Amino acid sequence: MLILSMLLLAGGNAQDQAKKDLKRMQGTWVLAALEVDGKPVPDDKLKDTLLIVKGNKYITRVKDREIETTFTLDPSKKPRAIDMVFGEGEKKDKVLKGIYEIDGDTLRICRGLGPDQERPAQFGTWPDTGFFLVTWKRRQ
Repeated sequence: MLILSMLLLAGGNAQDQAKKDLKRMQGTWVLAALEVDGKPVPDDKLKDTLLIVKGNKYITRVKDREIETTFTLDPSKKPRAIDMVFGEGEKKDKVLKGIYEIDGDTLRICRGLGPDQERPAQFGTWPDTGFFLVTWKRRQ
């Protein structure tokens, strides 16, 4: 009975933390940095890219195009896990596994480019890994 109570409390704590993290993610973010396969993407390619988080919707706006994904958070994992599902395109309805962290007005997400990739174990990319690391800053 004690073990069951501890498991229920731990599950409740993870759910509570997921709700807190989701609440902290809400709003509009500006793309600050992007790294793919160990190479930084030039600043001029990042210009005018926004992220809008509404509920569990992750909407990336690049110029006049929007790409919408839904996501779920699992803060009980170390590092914290995010699963993203695209609503369109070749990745439609497939789960892409990543990790996330929120530090003040900075949101970082690292994940594979394809749905067949394992979840990254750390925030970083290396040549030929197929991982990308995106850094968003909250729009003031």
